[in-house]
Amino acid sequence: MKNINSMRKWTPHILISCFILVLFIMPLLFRSPVKEPTEEENVSLPENKCGIMIKVADTDSPIELEEYVVGVVAAEMPANFHKEALKAQAIAARTYVLKSTNFGQSEIAPTVARQVYYDQTVRQKNWQSSFEENERKIREAVESTKGEVIFYNEELITAMFHSMSNGMTESSKNYSGSDLPYLQPVASTDFQYADNYEVTKTFTLNEWNEKLGGNWTLNQVKQFKLARNDTGRVETVSIQSEVWTGREFRTLLDLRSTDFQIAVQGETIVVTTEGFGHGVGMSQYGADAMGKQGSNAHEIIQHYYKNTKIEKISCS
Repeated sequence: MKNINSMRKWTPHILISCFILVLFIMPLLFRSPVKEPTEEENVSLPENKCGIMIKVADTDSPIELEEYVVGVVAAEMPANFHKEALKAQAIAARTYVLKSTNFGQSEIAPTVARQVYYDQTVRQKNWQSSFEENERKIREAVESTKGEVIFYNEELITAMFHSMSNGMTESSKNYSGSDLPYLQPVASTDFQYADNYEVTKTFTLNEWNEKLGGNWTLNQVKQFKLARNDTGRVETVSIQSEVWTGREFRTLLDLRSTDFQIAVQGETIVVTTEGFGHGVGMSQYGADAMGKQGSNAHEIIQHYYKNTKIEKISCS
């Protein structure tokens, strides 16, 4: 009886203890093993989380977007321009390449027909002793606008730009026949700040006839007629039955712009141009002028690209 009573006395305590032990041990037995983080998971995401790479024609490997923009700003705009102009150029260049390559899906040529691009080797060669100062200034402009692009109606714009206007930018309709609402003529005071706003080019009569494929005399050259559009640029050039567009004439004679005058002086033909480039979109000298007058990069962009908005790139 002693043993039986003793067992009855301790059995509840033993049962409770076993129950508690089971509650403690069971989760350990069935818990999933702790997964150690891999080396890849320990690496933080790069700053460019979209991972956009730009394929530049005739280069060995793609270039990270912001590094590409550094090379374009360095090639397309003088490094001594106002910092706000450099920022505006960075925004326009970033927008242009993403629009024209479908966010890096196709390649882009590093030419004036698209966007000129200089890699670091070329920048060092061009700038020489000024390399460190210019590189820092341009990288700061690109970094301060990182990811910023220009939209119209929720779509990237074709952010065309040119060197110098004739006091008024050109419309896309006058230039190409395509009427884009954000590429309309606007006033641009860049000519007040440009030393090389007006340039003359001289031709002999033989050079003139050779370039234009004609056989005119100097008296006939005086009869060339220029028809201008609403921004003061030459729309057509005509003589007798021959007619060229202003763009064709500019290309044939390698002129700086389509705002030009023709004059015969003695035995030579003098063509005087105003401005530099096609005139559409942002004027680079105009951007510099606006920066010097106190405008910031966003104000410059919204002056030259009407009714647009600036946003950061969205990975989606």
